[in-house]
Amino acid sequence: MHLAEFLSEVPPFDALTPSALGWLISQASVATYMPGELILRKGDVGDAMFVVVDGEVAIPVEHADGRTRFRARLPAKHFFGEMAVLTAERRNSDVFAATECTLLRLPAPAILDLCEESAELAGFLTEVLGERLMETGGIRKVGKYELVRRIGRGGMSVVFEGRHPNLERPVAVKMLSHGLVHRRNFAERFRNEGKIIASLDHPNIVTVFDMEEAYATFFIVMEKLEGRDLSDVIEHDGPQSPEVVRRILRQVATALDYAHSKGVVHRDVKPSNVAIDESGHIKLMDFGLAKVNRLEAQLQEDADIVLGTPYYMSPEQARGDELDLRTDIYNLGILAFELLTGLRPYTGKTKSEVQRKHVQAPVPSVRSLVPNVPGDLDAFVTKALQKHPLDRFQTCREVLRFLQRSGTTLDVRSRTVRVVYPNGAADAVNALIAQFERDVRAIPGADVAAEEG
Repeated sequence: MHLAEFLSEVPPFDALTPSALGWLISQASVATYMPGELILRKGDVGDAMFVVVDGEVAIPVEHADGRTRFRARLPAKHFFGEMAVLTAERRNSDVFAATECTLLRLPAPAILDLCEESAELAGFLTEVLGERLMETGGIRKVGKYELVRRIGRGGMSVVFEGRHPNLERPVAVKMLSHGLVHRRNFAERFRNEGKIIASLDHPNIVTVFDMEEAYATFFIVMEKLEGRDLSDVIEHDGPQSPEVVRRILRQVATALDYAHSKGVVHRDVKPSNVAIDESGHIKLMDFGLAKVNRLEAQLQEDADIVLGTPYYMSPEQARGDELDLRTDIYNLGILAFELLTGLRPYTGKTKSEVQRKHVQAPVPSVRSLVPNVPGDLDAFVTKALQKHPLDRFQTCREVLRFLQRSGTTLDVRSRTVRVVYPNGAADAVNALIAQFERDVRAIPGADVAAEEG
């Protein structure tokens, strides 16, 4: 049997390039086992994973009390032993030959090296780890947090719903992909994300509670948001009304203005990173690509990696140039374009084609797609999407002034209420203010600009 041809038909190895596949085969070895023969012993070091070439293997699956529930059988083109490779922990189960079988042994160093080169391979294996964490009939733990179910994934992470024995509400637990954890800069960014968001105290930014390290990767524990993200809203509800778009943009711009005042540039503002609840309240999520000015000198980025999502990159991001807060303003312009039209301004068959359009293609007109879009919102998108940062809005405070002047300005009133309270009453007052903000935003045309003093 030609091993490279065989392995190219086995997910996740089918995502490897021919040269990477050939290299992996050169590191592998083949072994044959007789029926009943022990292949792996529980408690051994996880120095390799295995792919079944032919025959079947049996894996005893145990109850929490140690009794065997059943024996899982894996036929050809299935793999096992990946958990110990990914987590650097010892084997958690014996594996036997159910029939005479031939196995391809893939050493751990080769797998981990390839995870750095192939995002598809690493992402697949992290997905497998996520599934394993939900298996064996019981909830698995990350530190003191119990994982309940998987609720999402992105290019860098898998997200679970979790719970803490002392917390009265569920949390979201985000796990970094193993393809990134071995890259020093990405791992440090992920740690940094928790520190960044934990230091940001704003009603329009997701709250982080904790960080954990487990299973040879990193986890951030944050509030579990209700509602949907804007990518889901756009996909299922289509273009949004000008009033809704203005309300969303004001809240995102307010969050960004606050973050920028703390020296933080988000660098990945896009619909899937903005959550909205039933009252229209916005939360900006995922500062995983954030740049903290005072820490940037300590993080030397990989030269071959361009950070961001191609559809939402600024021209300077696509070129790999130095970034500042105006890249978030460009991203905000794309967010506005997509909310108004239901479409992305630049698309293409490849990532490089999309990036090239961000740098070179003319700014598309919102009104050419949706003629009845108000002129102020069309003007906002045009200015925010200018190729040169100097031609855009220069700050989110400037964005907010523009948005506050835009739309219907006749018969508009504002009211300021100052609340004075002792420190001991802060939690109760903040809860009431949060409810007040949600109630006001539920009133058509009303909005809240929250300030603390």
